Amino acid sequence: MKICVLKLGGSLFDLPDLKDRLSEFLGQLTDCRPLLICGGGRSADLVRHWDSIHQLDATTAHWLAIAAMKLNERLLCQLLPGACIVSNQQAAEQAWQQNQIPVLCAEDYLQQTISKEFKPLPASWEVTSDSIAAWVTLTWPAAELILLKSMDLPADSTVASLAAAEAVDAYLPVLADQLPVLRWCNLRTDQLPVAVTTVIRGSSFQSINATGPA
Repeated sequence: MKICVLKLGGSLFDLPDLKDRLSEFLGQLTDCRPLLICGGGRSADLVRHWDSIHQLDATTAHWLAIAAMKLNERLLCQLLPGACIVSNQQAAEQAWQQNQIPVLCAEDYLQQTISKEFKPLPASWEVTSDSIAAWVTLTWPAAELILLKSMDLPADSTVASLAAAEAVDAYLPVLADQLPVLRWCNLRTDQLPVAVTTVIRGSSFQSINATGPA
């Protein structure tokens, strides 16, 4: 069964019904094994604040922000039934075999993984969890990446235009063309329980409009 990387935007952690929305969305993925990656959200924003005060060097700020993602990873495992933190493919495989949902520890995976095909991500604020999820998708490798966001995908979007609008991080366009499939899901939508898939011409995006619980 194919592997699907789902990047959960950090902005979604303020949803009171996040557990229900995410559980419902995962229930729609009947043909793949999900691997969850948490965005940094407010945890990473704290590191940005420290950086603005203390002028941290780029490498220090980069890895502190990635370490901050661990807080969201642990929270998600408390919210989502059956979720567990994993650091590598072997642990994820064990989780899937036990009908659990693996949440990848981004810091551990990035530090442990050396790819001959894909160079390491640069230490920069241009690289956030969007690019981290893309790099994981490429190096795992997984069949697709779904970005779970708090907004609809604008019409006729490209990865470059989304980066310019700060809807994704600035480095994602560097990796996007190498991804097998890139999808977009507005997990915050208030629309009725209808799943709609739209292929955006001229880009690799497909839009899945996931619904909240009935």
